Amino acid sequence: MFYFIVILGVAALVALYKFLPNRKIFMFICATLIIVFCISAVIQMRYSESEVISRAEIEDIRQQQKIFGDWYAAYQKDIDHLDRNWQLYHSIIKSLKTAEIYELSTYEQLLELEADALDEQAKINKLKVPEGLDEKYTVIISEIIKKTQTYVDAQTKTISTVRMAADPVHFTTLKNLNAIIKNVTIRESPAGLFTATEIAAIREMLVVPGEEALQ
Repeated sequence: MFYFIVILGVAALVALYKFLPNRKIFMFICATLIIVFCISAVIQMRYSESEVISRAEIEDIRQQQKIFGDWYAAYQKDIDHLDRNWQLYHSIIKSLKTAEIYELSTYEQLLELEADALDEQAKINKLKVPEGLDEKYTVIISEIIKKTQTYVDAQTKTISTVRMAADPVHFTTLKNLNAIIKNVTIRESPAGLFTATEIAAIREMLVVPGEEALQ
């Protein structure tokens, strides 16, 4: 478009020079065309510069998307593991509520669950912000990690406390054990892991203009 305007302007100048009787008018038109040409050149240069910056920004977003996507995929596996542990915990204590006798197999289940929970706790407490992310993302991910670590600590403490209460060495009656479990579950259980707001914020920030947010 820019070059078309230049060619058109030159052609107009040639025609005007031949057919205009008044040279002052011709000079005025020349000056006007030169001004228009300069303005067009500046606009074209700025547009080219902004186009280059936009491409660079898009490439940066794509790189940030990959870093976050890889981290989040691994993080989600840990969260799924925490969910399975918590579901198993509730399944065990539910069976104790309806049991007529205390079976050693129940304690063995709690022992296995506690060992798994401790392993997962150690893994979660080693979580770090992925390298290469911009600060605006790392601040949010740090908050996600902090919430997750608080959650896993409370979950593991609950499981360990109930396991100790269910130890046959300390066992008295099922009624007493269920009362202890109820009290521990109320007092120690994690309130919940709520990170949807932070995840949604990062996904929104990582959107490339004209594309959908990350899922």
